[in-house]
Amino acid sequence: MAQDVVTGFLTPDGKTVRGRPVGLAVDARGGLLIADDVGNTVWRVTAAGS
Repeated sequence: MAQDVVTGFLTPDGKTVRGRPVGLAVDARGGLLIADDVGNTVWRVTAAGS
C-alpha cells in the first residue's frame, strides 16, 4: 500500500505550489533525496531519530 512520507508542497487550498519535487534518489546512508526545482533545493529525508 502506498503511503505519503513527504507532503506540504501545495498550500492547503491546493492552488499554490511551495515546491515541485522533480527527482528522487537514496544516498549511501539510506536517506531519501528529493530535488525541488521551485526552491532550487535538495531535501534529505530520514526516519525520526536517524
